[in-house]
Amino acid sequence: MSVVRRHAARSVVFKQLPPSLEVKNLLSLVPSGRIHQVKSQSNNSLVINFLDSRSATHFTRKFLASSRDGPLNDDISLDYGESQPIPVEILAAIGLKNASRVIRVTSNNEKDIPSALKGDLNKCGTIESLVDDSRSAVCHFMSIESAIKALELLRSSKTYGGYSVYFGIDRKSHFPRSFPKGSKTDIVLASLPKDATTKEILDRIQLGVPSLSRETVRSIRFRTKTRKAFINFFEPGIAKMIFDSFEKAEGNTRLTRGVSVSWLRCRTPSISTNLRIAVDAGVSRTLTVSNIKDVRQLKSILKDIAEFGTILSNPYNSKTKTVYIEFADIYSSLKAIERIHKDPSAYPAFNKTHISFTSATSSIRPMKVSLPKTPSPTSAKPSAQAASEASSQPTAEIPKATSTDKKLDSTTV
Repeated sequence: MSVVRRHAARSVVFKQLPPSLEVKNLLSLVPSGRIHQVKSQSNNSLVINFLDSRSATHFTRKFLASSRDGPLNDDISLDYGESQPIPVEILAAIGLKNASRVIRVTSNNEKDIPSALKGDLNKCGTIESLVDDSRSAVCHFMSIESAIKALELLRSSKTYGGYSVYFGIDRKSHFPRSFPKGSKTDIVLASLPKDATTKEILDRIQLGVPSLSRETVRSIRFRTKTRKAFINFFEPGIAKMIFDSFEKAEGNTRLTRGVSVSWLRCRTPSISTNLRIAVDAGVSRTLTVSNIKDVRQLKSILKDIAEFGTILSNPYNSKTKTVYIEFADIYSSLKAIERIHKDPSAYPAFNKTHISFTSATSSIRPMKVSLPKTPSPTSAKPSAQAASEASSQPTAEIPKATSTDKKLDSTTV
């Protein structure tokens, strides 16, 4: 059996499955993969939507190379299907909260799991499997969206006040390979020009990175007083490329003359597996906000979004009514998506806009922001601390649309 590869396909379709074969049994027999959603269809077929096309390809190759007997006989056919875009807020939940298809409920008060649990979980979506005993339960949903709904429902219910409710590990997920022990991902640039900017440093870094379809920098911090920049990369291989590009740099440019490079000595927190999965699926440090009505709305957007973190640049394309907001840290873009989606009333400047990541393609569905007809009286900015952080952000200037804006339309970070 062979499968014709479709460009950037994220969906795999099983056809001619035995009518008696349950979804959980099928998934236990097939290779692992980064599953976004599983759908049963008529005519004994099943669709598995993956978070990225590489995961779909890996899954298909592993399945075709495996021996098939029992329920998975040669009568079963496999093909690529039409992929539905993944909501941008789902990717943000994966990177920020380790969202998965799995919800775990454990007792903290020596009480049994509430008998209403199964009914409550069924309200949130189709369940693949539910295993519970007296003090704990593990539920695999057919989609990540359903699991997110379940987490919010159970945590907001008084019935589960004495229980821990959290995302579990999807047993079918294909995790990114671990890096060798001692791998380095943080570099330090010293003796930088006094008038250098973080954006200028980042642009120089990007020159040493091969053209990739994913984000490579997790965060960058530039301390003007000490003239040092600290850059945290997602992959040690990329960090080594940049290290070498500075160490072996020739010429007499601003960011090579007298600039030294070294590895960060102190140990930094490791990057979570789920964040790496989200980045592979399209998460980046830069957000696009489109469908902006006028400059007045643009100014309000830039003012509000500054509370989520340091902004490196915010070029605006007047033709497409789109602004590209690049943060210094990837968690800033994730927090912006999560908070605006959770309570749009607190961010009225974004009304009727579409928000996504710059690296997003047709595989990701932008978040369409709509204010409720009756704003919630409790809607407010997250906290006083967030407000104080916002006031410490530099005022973002609105650059005029130039010819460089056209290049930004197709830029992949």
